[in-house]
Amino acid sequence: MSLTGRALVPTFSRMKARRFQIASMTVVTLLLAAGAWAQDPAMDGFGEMEQEGVQRKRAGFWRRPEKETPAEQLTHAQALEAEGNERKAARHYRALVHEWHDTPEAVKAQRAYAEILEDLGKYDAAFNEFQYLVDFYAGAFDYGDVLDHQFRIANEIMNRRYGGLLFLPGFKSPERALPLFEQIAENAPTWGRGPEVQFYIGWIQEDDKQYEGAIRAYDTLRQRWPRHELAVTAAFGGTRCLVRLADKSKRDEVTCQRALEGLAGFIRDYPDDPNVEQVTAERERLSSRLCTMHYDRAAYYDRIAKRPESALIAYGDFLRRFPYAEQAEEVSVRVRELEALTASVEESK
Repeated sequence: MSLTGRALVPTFSRMKARRFQIASMTVVTLLLAAGAWAQDPAMDGFGEMEQEGVQRKRAGFWRRPEKETPAEQLTHAQALEAEGNERKAARHYRALVHEWHDTPEAVKAQRAYAEILEDLGKYDAAFNEFQYLVDFYAGAFDYGDVLDHQFRIANEIMNRRYGGLLFLPGFKSPERALPLFEQIAENAPTWGRGPEVQFYIGWIQEDDKQYEGAIRAYDTLRQRWPRHELAVTAAFGGTRCLVRLADKSKRDEVTCQRALEGLAGFIRDYPDDPNVEQVTAERERLSSRLCTMHYDRAAYYDRIAKRPESALIAYGDFLRRFPYAEQAEEVSVRVRELEALTASVEESK
């Protein structure tokens, strides 16, 4: 063998050994990551969804309990929590639910698991775990208390700041809380804090410029709880959204008319509200816009399209809708001229 050939042999051997070492490290890393994923309280099987809803928790290799009975497992987890070892307690609560799902101890463990996630600041996961109670253990826990937990979590997410760096405070992202409030509304449509839930659903959508959704939410609040103190606030929010939709489509007569009806309804239903002055000003502004749109349409038929019959109809509609408009006198004169012109044409036939 040449010197060159002898030199290549150990080189190839080192390369094979290096590849084997890298492959081994990769396998070990993946196994460790899988174990950590399974042990992390936030990474629960709850996140796995079926077509018909949330998947029922079942026993598995990564969630085996340490004790022989659900009662012993619950006592063990509670002792760990009392010692301040919340993360380890969470794993044992979770294992209990997966192993003995249909036992009274599982209900307590599921509740404790959700509360620990909330204490750890894992709000999305905590909300989902409280929802698991609602979906799988209805009637076996204090429903109002669980709703209170979900409401607090939704509020926390709505007001939480994200992306903070050094001295920068970050930004709020209230739309992240929208599906949570919607779930609470679905869980308990007549709950005592339902008006607040419905208001936040409307406010978040309005803030996110989802005006149609916000209007529906505000209207739902008014219809279900007309005497609640938030009803008038929701009514004003609804008119605000209607005005923004009208301003978004400035040549849309239907949208403008819809906003005017909403503004008039607010003035009728809440005449003593401090916002009436602003609502009245908006109604006058949009009424002037609608008046101009009707006038422009009639003038188009008259001056540009040269269709006197259509212009007469449009001018007549304008005078019926806006008898006190500044163009009313001018339109009246033009109507008489067009009527005379039309009559002359008919006579000449």
